Formats: sequence, structure tokens, C-alpha cells
Amino acid sequence: MMMNNKLLLLVIALLCIASNSIVESFSFKVSAKVEECIYEEIGVDLSFTAMFQVIQGGFNDIDFTIISPDKRIVYQGQRESEGTKTLRSSFAGVYSFCFSNKMSSLTDKTVSFILSVGESSPIREIAKKKDLTPIERSIMTLSDGVIAVKNEQNYFKMREAAHRNTAESTNSRVLWWSVFEAFVLIALSIWQIYYLRRFFEVKRAV
Repeated sequence: MMMNNKLLLLVIALLCIASNSIVESFSFKVSAKVEECIYEEIGVDLSFTAMFQVIQGGFNDIDFTIISPDKRIVYQGQRESEGTKTLRSSFAGVYSFCFSNKMSSLTDKTVSFILSVGESSPIREIAKKKDLTPIERSIMTLSDGVIAVKNEQNYFKMREAAHRNTAESTNSRVLWWSVFEAFVLIALSIWQIYYLRRFFEVKRAV
């Protein structure tokens, strides 16, 4: 009976694991020669995933840095268009996620950013107290898989937003190019009509 209760607890934890994480998603603009940072307080020994993509501006690249509460650089990437970084917090405190556009002198960049912070799970607490049975280990593996799938889902949502923005930008450019072409054709037609009329008027006068 006690074993059944434990398994029931583990299954419930697995089903609720998706709601036991904090997910923040938003887009923002990073001006030229500026660094913007996002701050998040994260507890000790928690897994967190930072996903980002530059959806507009220049060559769609930016410098990305993760800084721990003790001001230590946990990750640093230069001129990245997108990325997914999964780390585990060494200790509690405020982590900084900084996007630097200092390499650009004129172009602003628009960044889409998702931060997923996991909460402590009852599965992990039980695992610390005693050895798990094969079924319980399988449930732990499934819970990790659920978290991975959720992160991938958030990542694809971000990619879809970036692609939609690119498609809308392309459609806008095609529209304005079509308007410009139509204007040039109309102006050229008017000029040809005017030139031919002047030509025949000169011929008639001679």
C-alpha cells in the first residue's frame, strides 16, 4: 500500500511538472551601442534554460552573456543569432542575462527571449532520501523528458514568431517594390507619350 502511494505521488508529480516551472517570454529592442540585461532571482540547485533569437536588425546577431550572482561569467557568446543554454544554479541569487549590441554603430536589434526556471520536484526529494526502484527511475526520466519537450515547445514558438516577422518584413518590401515599379512604369509611359507628341508636333511644323 505504501509503495502504491509513493508511485501515485511520483505520477502526480510527473503530471504537474510542467506547471512547476517559471516561464517568462517577451521581446524587446536593443539599441545600437547599448547593452540590455534581464535579471532573475533563481534558487540553489535549480535547472534553468535561456532561449533567445534575434528576430530583426542588421545581420540578426548579438552578444549574449549569463552572469552569476557572484559576478562570474557563466556563459559568453559573441555575434549569435539564436541560442539555447541549459544550466544549473550553483547557489541562490540574482542571475543576469545580458544582450550587447555595442558592436553595431547604427542598427537596433529586436530580441525574443524565453527563460524557464525549474522548481524543486518531489521526485528529486524522494531520490535524495533513498534508492529508487526501476519504475521510479523511469518516472524520473520521463519527468526530465517532459521538461525537455516543454523547452523545445517554447523554442519553436520563438522560432515561429521570428519567421513570421521575417515573412511580414519580406511581404512589406515586395509591396513597396511593386508600388515603386508601378510608379516608374507610369512615369515612363507619360514621358514616352509626351516625347512622341513633341516629336510629331516638330515634324508637322517643318
